[in-house]
Amino acid sequence: MRRFIVSHFYWFNFIWFQLMWFIAVFFTVSGQLFLIFSLLLHFYLSPDRKFDLASLITISAIGGTVDLLLSWLGIMVFPEATLLPLWLVLLWAHFAVALNHGMSWLNQIPLYFQVMFGGLFGPLSYYAGYKFGAVDFPLSPLQTSLILIVIWATLLPVYLFISRNYGDRYDNVKQKHS
Repeated sequence: MRRFIVSHFYWFNFIWFQLMWFIAVFFTVSGQLFLIFSLLLHFYLSPDRKFDLASLITISAIGGTVDLLLSWLGIMVFPEATLLPLWLVLLWAHFAVALNHGMSWLNQIPLYFQVMFGGLFGPLSYYAGYKFGAVDFPLSPLQTSLILIVIWATLLPVYLFISRNYGDRYDNVKQKHS
């Protein structure tokens, strides 16, 4: 089974991230242990652990900091947390490693598509979380969405650059040791 998953890691990771998003948003606090287990499983199966860890630390720190700032400013409110819930930090970790594998195709599209993709799908993800009750928007959903559009249109290309940069460095190290 492990061999099958590793040989199909790209697709496994893409589908797994979608599942983890639903678990994080639907179960929030009660899904945290599963999200932790999922990350451990990811690192057990990942063909690129160092690459994933570097991306996870950097991208999660940036994304978590932005969400923390949005929470601190009162743009987003999490019902079960003062500022930033653990399930959201874990979701950021899953997103970071998904950029390295299941969503790595985003690095192949032009920058303007990355901007458009980020500006569309980032806010839609938060809006879905709002509709499912994982987050509240004290401002109107439209105002919050406009703020998120600007943030995600700007940051998705940054996240992809980080992922690509770590991937290139990791590939160069692997080639030197081959």
